[in-house]
Amino acid sequence: MEINSAIVVCLLCGLIYLILGWAMKKFPPKKINDYYGYRTRRSKISQKHWDFAQKESVKHIIQAGYYSILCSSLFILFPFEESHVWIAVTITTLLPLISVIQTEKALKKKFES
Repeated sequence: MEINSAIVVCLLCGLIYLILGWAMKKFPPKKINDYYGYRTRRSKISQKHWDFAQKESVKHIIQAGYYSILCSSLFILFPFEESHVWIAVTITTLLPLISVIQTEKALKKKFES
């Protein structure tokens, strides 16, 4: 039996996103720093920005984990092809990027409106 690499990629990345999201939720960084947490120029403007960005980013990275795991279940329905691995890699790369975009939009909406 051949292992479907696309399923493995989506499941592993989804689990990593969920574990990282859980860790960030359980142990959020208290103060602005350059080492741990959601660190962008906009999130470092003030402590209020920082605190909001940490909560918002955790929400989106956990969603990315669930979406990645959901995508793995879609690959179960189709016979394995080499192109599926590239689709899985693309999906698992785009999900965290979308999380950053969503967090930045939420920061902008909350503090610049």
